[in-house]
Amino acid sequence: MASKPNWQTDVAQVIYRAYPDSDLLPVDPPMAGETIGDFALRAEGAGDTLFLFLCREANDDIDADEYLHRLDRALRDIEQVHDAFADLVADATPRLPSSPGSIA
Repeated sequence: MASKPNWQTDVAQVIYRAYPDSDLLPVDPPMAGETIGDFALRAEGAGDTLFLFLCREANDDIDADEYLHRLDRALRDIEQVHDAFADLVADATPRLPSSPGSIA
């Protein structure tokens, strides 16, 4: 029978391995058995606020289901901000006259 993952020690490894280009971050990978609390403190030096956010959210007294719920909420929030900026850019795009000499 497979053993149940230990959230406090496994989550740091999962975040680090899954994060794009984590090997380029100026922070060493989590050590075997390192808790997310300890790793989150070290992640502050990485200079990547998204990476730090992922570590800090996982450091709360939660389980994997709650972490997924928080990530889903963050994705929705980011999409709303993205859409607002996309609308702003679309509205700021100059409109060309439909034909020479016409007034838009």
